[in-house]
Amino acid sequence: MESEERELWDRWHTSRDADARHALIIKYSPWARLVARDVYVRVYGISDAWHDCVQNALIGLLEAIDRFNPDFEASFQTYARYRVRGAVFNGVRTLRESTAQGMRSLDHSSALSDRLQSLDDDDSSDPLEAFVSTAVGLGLGFLLESGSMQSDVHSTDAYTELERHELSTLITGGIEQLPQREQMVLVLHYYHYIPFVEIATRLGVTKGRVSQLHKRAIERLRMRLRTRLSIGPD
Repeated sequence: MESEERELWDRWHTSRDADARHALIIKYSPWARLVARDVYVRVYGISDAWHDCVQNALIGLLEAIDRFNPDFEASFQTYARYRVRGAVFNGVRTLRESTAQGMRSLDHSSALSDRLQSLDDDDSSDPLEAFVSTAVGLGLGFLLESGSMQSDVHSTDAYTELERHELSTLITGGIEQLPQREQMVLVLHYYHYIPFVEIATRLGVTKGRVSQLHKRAIERLRMRLRTRLSIGPD
C-alpha cells in the first residue's frame, strides 16, 4: 500500500476524517464501476440494469470502506470485491423481482436538466460562446458517463477499443487533478448516476452549490484536456 493511500486509511480508520473517506471513494470508484460491469455482462438482457449495477456497486464500496481495517494483511480490493459484487447481485435480484420498472433512483431527464442549468449559468456576453461552452460541457459529461459503460464490453474493433481506453485514461487523469469536492461531484454524478440533490445531502451543501462545483469542475477538465482532445474555443 502506497504511503499516501495508507495515510488516507489511517485518517479514516482512526479519526473518521470525512475528507479522507471522500478521497478513498474517488480513488476506488473506477474499480467498483468495473466490478459492476463484470456483473452487468451476465445480466445484459435486463432493462436499465446497468444503472442499478453501478449504483449498487457504490453502496458496496461505501460499506467496504467503512468496515475495512488497514492493518489487514489483505489489500482493500481483495477485501471489498466480495462486498461490492454482492451488493450488485442483490440489486439485480431486486430488479428482477420488481414490477415497478419506472422507479429509478436517477431520472435521466432530470439529470440532463441539472447539467444544462449548471452549464448554462454563464456570465459571457457572447451568446455563441455561451452556447459552445454549454455544448462542450455536455460533451465532456457524455465522455465521463461512458467511460466504462456496457458498450465497452461488446466492442470488437481493436482500434476503437484502444482509442476509448486512451481517452478514458486522459479523463481519469484530468479528474485526479481537480480539487477534491469537484472530483467528488463528477465521480458521484457521472460514475454512479447520483443526482445533484443527493450529492448535496452527502456533502452537506445546497443543490445550488453542487451545481456550481459541477460547472467549475467541467470547465477545469475542459481546460486540461483541450490540448490533447482539441475541444472548445480558446
